[in-house]
Amino acid sequence: MNLNDIEIDAVTKRFEDTVAVDNVSMKVAKGELFGLLGPNGAGKSTLTKMLCGMVNPTSGTIKVGGYNIRDNAMKVKELLGVVPQDIVLYDYMNARENLAFFGKLYGLSGGKLRDRIEELLKFTQLDEKAVKRHISTYSGGMKRRVNIAAALLHEPQVMLLDEPNAGLDPGNRLALWEIIQTLHKEGKTIVLTTHMMDEAEELSDQVAIMDKGKIIALGSPRQLIKKVKMENTITVVPNKITPKLMEAVKKISGVKRSYRAYDEEEKIETIKIITERAEDILPEVVSGISSVGSKILSVQLSRGTLEDVFILLTGRSLREEEQL
Repeated sequence: MNLNDIEIDAVTKRFEDTVAVDNVSMKVAKGELFGLLGPNGAGKSTLTKMLCGMVNPTSGTIKVGGYNIRDNAMKVKELLGVVPQDIVLYDYMNARENLAFFGKLYGLSGGKLRDRIEELLKFTQLDEKAVKRHISTYSGGMKRRVNIAAALLHEPQVMLLDEPNAGLDPGNRLALWEIIQTLHKEGKTIVLTTHMMDEAEELSDQVAIMDKGKIIALGSPRQLIKKVKMENTITVVPNKITPKLMEAVKKISGVKRSYRAYDEEEKIETIKIITERAEDILPEVVSGISSVGSKILSVQLSRGTLEDVFILLTGRSLREEEQL
């Protein structure tokens, strides 16, 4: 009995002179929620496209449910439910009509299809008025829920979700998290690609961090944080941040990495300090910042995150990557 729903062995994908995926190997166990994370351009979407057969690997093998995708493409499609990053729905149809259309593409018909549609409409939590409206009138979150429902029509065991929260506001994002968690509890094997480190940390059993086509870290979120011996983050809000201040912080013994960050909620610039022993070095941090003429407005201690792991492994923040 195969305990893995996905097995990727030494997979590489080249596009002319560009290596999009570079010798990647990983396994996803049955019923596991696997986060594939990293910045845009890391190779996540290319790997997902290879998993669902849209793109062939240049080398290496991929198995889904024990089936090699090259030799058993149709069987693999039966096992997979794919939610692409871009919404794939017809604007001039309503939710029920869209599900009926995609259900027929999967070979479903008659009472079985009707029952499945009604079951999935309940899953989307759309009221009857919304169900009857054209998709063009839906919010991004509503469209995303119907898109996921369409991918579930044929009752797949494995779900591939490619950046499902792209473009969603915080409220819809949390609602979608609940849907993903529900699918996980139902025993679906889920591969979730995302550039949101907090999303991967919150939802995933295992994660692979990709950067420039390679997997640079693999394990549970907590394992990865412990592996890099980084347990704490100090967040400092000074009255001003200068190169002299950043240099002073960098020189403090016990600081593994320090960088400027922007708090989206508070709309303020902060300094993040990654360390193994936050409480021990905090007095030195306060003294160092004061020595260059800056005042500390607030200080917060928190445990390490996957974002911190990415910074330690690559030397740059994910926000910096998104702005390139």
